[in-house]
Amino acid sequence: MSPFSFDLPADFADYEWEVEAKGWYSDARIIVSGKRYRLNFYDPVRLGQEIESELQREGSFFEPNLVIVQSVTRANMERAAVLLAQSSQLACLVEE
Repeated sequence: MSPFSFDLPADFADYEWEVEAKGWYSDARIIVSGKRYRLNFYDPVRLGQEIESELQREGSFFEPNLVIVQSVTRANMERAAVLLAQSSQLACLVEE
């Protein structure tokens, strides 16, 4: 596994409940071997809503560095970051 860190804003705990309720978060970063990637976390329900909205508006959907978790919580995002850092999927991410 490459050395990595997973970063959330220092005040994330203050609004974590709101992030979980919304089912979406895009201010998380994973840093692997000095490269920074912004991750876009969605829960399955919110992702479905977002896809439907974009299809109606634009006719297509695209989201770089998309990570789907059961619920958008700190623990689930951290667990997904560990799995991502350990996998070959890292090569699919778009660097900042």
